[in-house]
Amino acid sequence: MMKVSQCFWLAFLGLSHSRTSAVAESRNATLVDEDIRTRDYDPSENILHIHIVPHTHDDVGWLKTVEQYYYGQNNTIRHACVSCILDSLIPALQRNPERKFTYVEMAFFNMWWDEQSPGIKEITRKLVKNGQLAFVNGGWCMHDEATTHFMGMIDQTTLGHDFLKKEFDYVPSVGWQLDPFGHSATQASLLTSETGFNALYLGRIDYQDLQNRYDNRSCEGIWDSSPNLAENSIFWGLTGSFSGNYGAPQGFCFDILCDDDPLYGMEDEAMQARMIDFLHQVKLQAERSRGKNVMMTMGSDFQYENAMVNFKSLDLLIDQINSMDATKEIFLDFDGVQAFYSNPEIYTAYKYKEFDFDRGNKEKVNDPNTISTLDVKKDDFFPYSDCDHCFWTGYFTSRPALKRLERVGSSFLQAARQVQVLLNKGLDGMQAIELLERGVAIAQHHDGVSGTSKQHVAYDYAKKIQAGINEASAFVASAMASSVFGTDFDMADVQLCQLRNESLCEISQSETESSGGIFFLFVYNALGQKWSEVVSVPVSMNATYTVDQRISPDKGREDENEWMQVGNCLVPNFNYANVEGAAPFNLLVDIAEVNPASFSLIKISMGSVFKNTDLSLTKVARSLRYDEKLHNRDGNFIVTQGRTKLHFTRGVLSKVANDNGETDVISEWGYYKSWTHDPKLGSFFARPSSGAYIFRPEISEASLTVMKPEPSKTKVYESSLLTEVHTTYEGSWIHQVIKVYKDKDYIDVDYTVGPIPVHDEIGKEVVNRFRTSIQNTDTFFTDSNGREFIKRRRSHRETWDLDEFEPVAGNYYPVNAAMYIEDDNSSIAVLTDRSQGGSSQRDGHLEFMVHRRIIKDDSRGVGEALNETNSIEPYPPFGDASRRGEGLIISGTHRLIIGDKRSGAKLARRQMDRMFSPLLVYASRSPLNSPMPKILTNRVTFDELPHNVQLLTLKVIDTDSDGRKNILLRIGHAYGKEECEIGSRVATVNISEMFQNFNLLKVTEKTLTGNQDKVKWDRNKMHWNENEGKFTAPRSAKTIVKLHPMEIKTFVLLFASDTLT
Repeated sequence: MMKVSQCFWLAFLGLSHSRTSAVAESRNATLVDEDIRTRDYDPSENILHIHIVPHTHDDVGWLKTVEQYYYGQNNTIRHACVSCILDSLIPALQRNPERKFTYVEMAFFNMWWDEQSPGIKEITRKLVKNGQLAFVNGGWCMHDEATTHFMGMIDQTTLGHDFLKKEFDYVPSVGWQLDPFGHSATQASLLTSETGFNALYLGRIDYQDLQNRYDNRSCEGIWDSSPNLAENSIFWGLTGSFSGNYGAPQGFCFDILCDDDPLYGMEDEAMQARMIDFLHQVKLQAERSRGKNVMMTMGSDFQYENAMVNFKSLDLLIDQINSMDATKEIFLDFDGVQAFYSNPEIYTAYKYKEFDFDRGNKEKVNDPNTISTLDVKKDDFFPYSDCDHCFWTGYFTSRPALKRLERVGSSFLQAARQVQVLLNKGLDGMQAIELLERGVAIAQHHDGVSGTSKQHVAYDYAKKIQAGINEASAFVASAMASSVFGTDFDMADVQLCQLRNESLCEISQSETESSGGIFFLFVYNALGQKWSEVVSVPVSMNATYTVDQRISPDKGREDENEWMQVGNCLVPNFNYANVEGAAPFNLLVDIAEVNPASFSLIKISMGSVFKNTDLSLTKVARSLRYDEKLHNRDGNFIVTQGRTKLHFTRGVLSKVANDNGETDVISEWGYYKSWTHDPKLGSFFARPSSGAYIFRPEISEASLTVMKPEPSKTKVYESSLLTEVHTTYEGSWIHQVIKVYKDKDYIDVDYTVGPIPVHDEIGKEVVNRFRTSIQNTDTFFTDSNGREFIKRRRSHRETWDLDEFEPVAGNYYPVNAAMYIEDDNSSIAVLTDRSQGGSSQRDGHLEFMVHRRIIKDDSRGVGEALNETNSIEPYPPFGDASRRGEGLIISGTHRLIIGDKRSGAKLARRQMDRMFSPLLVYASRSPLNSPMPKILTNRVTFDELPHNVQLLTLKVIDTDSDGRKNILLRIGHAYGKEECEIGSRVATVNISEMFQNFNLLKVTEKTLTGNQDKVKWDRNKMHWNENEGKFTAPRSAKTIVKLHPMEIKTFVLLFASDTLT
């Protein structure tokens, strides 16, 4: 009897294969018309098609750094070598033209590509062209969906798409988000449909949701997640045999990292048993979805390091299935089965052809088992849990310092790009900006900004972002300074004051160490509208200061040397975070309006120095006053600034009065005690500790342990510019400064938290809570990645009846930018400066988890406690990775806005962009003989955008051989439907008028990432909703753009080489 291994060799050598012509043709389909992929597929035939999809999932950092993963280093932590995977993959695909492979992470592929010879590159291009090597998602990484801002998501996806377009002329058409821990509505709408993807495949959803979908055959469906965007429906589906992950069926992982036996070398009887086992798992998957196609994902983390081993068994698997006679006995509902190599793009094309056939077949329209009756999902997939007490809501807050740095890097990236365009720098600065792009892009990874990596990897993410900021900020400094002081000025004397939140800025501090100091500020506004703001500048001396701001000339005016004096006041720095070298004072400067996408020049002159260095003394003749009359022993007082009145009780905010009336707002700080696993209770996995991923309070129904304020330490400072109220809480590891400004409708709540004490061996999850009188009836709203607002209902899920085990943790949601509650009398919105977990645990409450320090791991893979300290010991074998020093201290801001009835979204929208892109501040030493410099170099004049339009991206793409510039412009509508009577109106932008002295030659609208023409995409996209694709909205003139609520449009602008002549 011939062994099955002989059958394998026949298949391996290409001498025998049972494939249809449709499958053979499909390898040419990746870059060609959809019809070729499914030309010979007849959905009327009752055949179950088994799509075998080999893939690898390569984390762009997690247990090891990006470089360690790529080169296979530090394998004492985990064995993984991405370069080995790609080196092994190419020859394995060459050996058999039927084989296919799907790759995702362009950060790794780009590293590998740069090392390859011209010959290997040519071979790879052929494999891509003939469809053997496919790319899905195509971003720099597989980004997180809970803790990412939409700008970071777009930028990292664009970076990968640019690489694929440049090297392969490849345009991905499928989203592939297998590993993130929950899935956002923005991912479905903006990062799938608007990006040019027809489908989105997921790995993880809530375990109760998953069971419900098993029962209803709804593990695939239609997702229409945006109430604002038109024609936005996509197909979505689960992977990993619908098991909540993305690997191979049980018993069929043929990778060298797995323990499952390979198929080659088996006797016929044993092979038959393995095939029956596999087909029964296929059958189960088919019974949990609808239609005649199933996708079997054959791969997992860092697999295919020896790709030939995997493909040997997969070749045999396909050949054996297609030659079996027993399949009809297993699949009673089908006339037969057919297995073949596939990829997610082919699978989507098959699904759509079947879907289109079924909805056109009257006999199928009402059949609940056909694909045309797929359920439609409207909400998102948050929060995610994988067992009763296992809500992955802790990572919404984990590593808050990294989360803030990522947001700073992303915001600064937009400004640096604008400077390159608008100061007419051509390709200068491209390398520096690209370094920042890559650093920020890598951090979007679902174990990056999520805060779920090992500590040394978190350090590496931060290092990469900061390296990019350093290079890009030097370019921006040079560009701005040369336009003011000329190219002979020492550009080292211009520095970004990135650490103003820690009262650190080397130039402003050194220039104010003695009387008579003069220095300048460059203040950059990256928004599309004029903006004014109070900025804080660290200074060294208690003195009088005069601040002059250069007035931006009106159009047509030549005089560029008009200056005006602006308000300022001096504030003592209490250095709650114990920052070494921090300035003793901060000069608050009331910056007048700065033009959009432009900078303003500020001159600061130091006057008389006071001998007294303590600003709390009333004898100090300053504009800021420490008011002892307001402060009493009990901490009960009222402060007024402009039309806002704040009531304080025992040193904490208790009521706010403004033009909308009075609203009870009690500001509180507290913490949840973290659950620590007790081995006596059974499985560590099913009853985990709180950790980097999971938030689990000590008691499921736990109440917040509220921290008591220390009224005797409350301090109040007043000036004509602002009022500050400083509050310290028991233990002195939480400090709060409430700031209310003149002529501003918001209140800033600045906080410093840490080190969180854990000497009692109890982890703590620190919360800032606002208790109000608003009756929000279990309902609150959180943003989705800084974009649309999602309605949340406490202890409720839209798509299934929730069986609740963790009422606290299970009601936490990601807050990337804002959360609000409202009723028929008033509304309150709170904005964040980074991603955090948020909830409304009771009516009238809004709470934000700002910091976590936990002493145990939660058994979800990272393998260490979330205990951030000053430093760590090296990892094994060089050390034990133990923590050293004190716990992490973090600082941040919550911006509080109170308004009238049902106005929460409008309140938040007014400040969301300003929180993402605050004014950037550079300090410059004063050049000799130039006390009042002029603008020396011409620049592009940028017109102000309508108030409801966002300037999202303005970047140089390239310059052609004729010197013409390609510029990418991305603009967005700032409001959703019915959020604001005026703001929600359709906005009109004339692109040709945005750039006054640019010679605009051509405008081409693109999909979100700029890799394909929008007209072509609209013509070819798959319409999963029967109401879509029936009409096309009339298009505007080429340069006149209409933006509907929440719409984002991307354009490539071609400018003549004579621009700015």
